[in-house]
Amino acid sequence: MKEKILWAGLMLVILSWVGNYLYFESKQLERPIFLDHYYEAYMHDQEQLTFYYLTNKMDNYEVRSLSIDGVKLYPVSDHGFTMWRTAPNTPQFEQEFSHQYLKSVTVELPKKSIPIEDGSKDRWSFEEVNATFSNGQSYTLDLGKVNVYEKVTDYTVLNTHASSSSNQHTSEKSMLATKPITVEDINVPFPENLSEDVYVKVDVNQEKFNINQDENTPEWLKREKQNEMVGISIDEDIFPFHLNKNDRMQLSMQFNPYRKSYFEFSIKISGTSDEGEQFKSKAPIIDHPSLNQQDINEIIEEKQGGNVNEASN
Repeated sequence: MKEKILWAGLMLVILSWVGNYLYFESKQLERPIFLDHYYEAYMHDQEQLTFYYLTNKMDNYEVRSLSIDGVKLYPVSDHGFTMWRTAPNTPQFEQEFSHQYLKSVTVELPKKSIPIEDGSKDRWSFEEVNATFSNGQSYTLDLGKVNVYEKVTDYTVLNTHASSSSNQHTSEKSMLATKPITVEDINVPFPENLSEDVYVKVDVNQEKFNINQDENTPEWLKREKQNEMVGISIDEDIFPFHLNKNDRMQLSMQFNPYRKSYFEFSIKISGTSDEGEQFKSKAPIIDHPSLNQQDINEIIEEKQGGNVNEASN
């Protein structure tokens, strides 16, 4: 009788161990995952981009290089990492989750290798990278969308008077017109991806902006009850409008706090001066998501995949 109880107990231990192992294996990534980034960059001398990716906690490896359209990008430093290192060989990471680390890699754009001609208005766009890791493997992985431009074309018809941002995924920018201008458009880049995640209002001291409107308020903003932004949505019929010299224009921006993507781009303002010269100005945005375990689980479910091949030596 005692022997049967002993064997029954042993079988329960074995089954429990097998169950725990299978559960653990089911939570492991088949390959690393890059999160979604919506970035705009310009070919300055020291232009750098930071990308974020997930690896299994048991796989202590990091990005060694990125290849995009034949252009090689290499990490420049540990810039961007939250330093949790307490002993040699302890992994560096931005956030720790149940089975994965969120890590980052900062690379510098090699100006001479970027496929954009000097002085042109071309752009270099990419949505995936071939990432080589320290374990000797490389993977072709989606990372969102990145646009790289040859130079900044920002005319000084709107000078920044004040700007602010918060960890509540909000940003404000107050600008003064340096000359009489007509603002003809204000738009958000990557409209096919970000139309529901970026909400922008503009405020100027004009009668046409003193109307009440909520039709274009996204559902996530209604849920948050944070629609206290001053002004009127850029999706309303407000263009064109005129600014005299020293008139103030304020942009108020709210970003979806439930999203899982990284933002580094600019809101574009375009129009014509009273002298007939066209202008373009920008309101730069940097905003990162607030990720929790549920977000990570959803990212893994959405993005698990990619092509794997052994990296050549």
